[in-house]
Amino acid sequence: MGKTRQDPDHSEKDIVKAPRQWLRHIFEHSPALICVTDYHGIFLDINESGAKMLGGNSGNEFIGKLSIRAFYADQEDRKRFQDIVARDGFVQEFETRFQCMDMKVIDVRITGAARLGLKGDIIGYEAFIIDVTDRRKAEQALRESEEKYRTVVESSLSALVVHQESRVKFANQSAADMLGFEKPEDLLGRYFWEFVHPEDRAIVKERGMLRERGHLTPERYTYRIIQKDGKTVKWAEMRATHASYMGKPSAVTNFIDITKSKKAEEEIRQLSRRLVKVREEERKMLAADLHDELGQILTTMHFELDYLQKTIPFENKEQRERCEELVRNVERLADGVRKTTSFLRPTLLDNMVLIPALKRYISEFKQRRPDIHMDFKALGFKKRLNPEIELVIYRIFQESLTNIIKHAQATKVEIILTYSHPRVILTLRDNGVGCGDTNKKMKAGKRNEGIGLLSMRERVLSLGGSLEVSSAAGKGMTIRADIPAY
Repeated sequence: MGKTRQDPDHSEKDIVKAPRQWLRHIFEHSPALICVTDYHGIFLDINESGAKMLGGNSGNEFIGKLSIRAFYADQEDRKRFQDIVARDGFVQEFETRFQCMDMKVIDVRITGAARLGLKGDIIGYEAFIIDVTDRRKAEQALRESEEKYRTVVESSLSALVVHQESRVKFANQSAADMLGFEKPEDLLGRYFWEFVHPEDRAIVKERGMLRERGHLTPERYTYRIIQKDGKTVKWAEMRATHASYMGKPSAVTNFIDITKSKKAEEEIRQLSRRLVKVREEERKMLAADLHDELGQILTTMHFELDYLQKTIPFENKEQRERCEELVRNVERLADGVRKTTSFLRPTLLDNMVLIPALKRYISEFKQRRPDIHMDFKALGFKKRLNPEIELVIYRIFQESLTNIIKHAQATKVEIILTYSHPRVILTLRDNGVGCGDTNKKMKAGKRNEGIGLLSMRERVLSLGGSLEVSSAAGKGMTIRADIPAY
């Protein structure tokens, strides 16, 4: 049987002594500073960890020789410590700073109690002290980081919203201002798509929910938002990414108010549209003048030369040949006038819809340039487009083929015209010599574009579309016009 407390091997003296040994073991091996002092702070006992914390090597350097008061970096803290203990009999987690023997300053946290004499007066102190320097540095770094974050977020002119499980979890003041709320807290808990214009809501909702789950979606796009009053509509440009917020997958969105720039773009687009219309009207008038005035003159000259030719005797062969040559020159000039008027104002579009007009133009092009193979496809067309859109497409088509003849040295041209509501896309691709890295030129600025490209871009932008041109030396050129079909 095992021995019990009554076993003769365990005397009462050993039983009393064991707890004291255990407490001494804790005292000596604790990583914290444990000490006992008299009323004036003179060390009566200190463990080895405490001695090393204060810059010493052993407790013997402190016991009966040094006062803990000397280690306080601020003596007012020592007085506050004593006042609290005198009032309450103990102190918990009292924070101060110690200057160690090696002049190193550390942050400490003290839990202590008074040692009382027989008369109940304070004769000394017992203290448990831990070094919290690293913790304080970490806390300070965290506070500074939070302050920087708060300053950046709250001072940002752009709106910042974090949504999780489709609901807003964080918003800054700029977001509240843009949406017509007084403070960011008014947005919390709402569905992120509540503020999106009904016409844009479906796509924004879909992309936002996909982004929360980490799926790739466009990082940047524009849409309309509706303010709290339900009436004010603004345009926003948004950038968004997937992130973890409070340990859960979320979407972080950053958006700015681009209403003014949108209005300016619309005004510029309307101005460009009017300029294009004016230009077309001027071309139409010039074509009419050429056809009516110059055409009539050439017709009269043709009749007069025919009459003159009939009056020349047959034996005057040289005069008759000169007259025939003049007739041929007049006919060539009349043909040139017809081509010029056709270029200035394509009457094809006045008499037929876009696709047949393009096919007829291609047929005439092949007759002039049989060395260039052309492949034309029209997809998705079931009804006629707005005449204004048809004219722009025809002009881009016309200008592109003109550029190919002048510069490309191409032997093959591929043309695809696609109608996919609500867009019309025209793509022309040749296998010519190209013109260097056009993509870089486009990024550098439009000064590198020729008059033809500038004219095409202007026409497309007037309808709210976009024009992309890509080319590389020896690899041909691709022109892609994307135009809204409404």
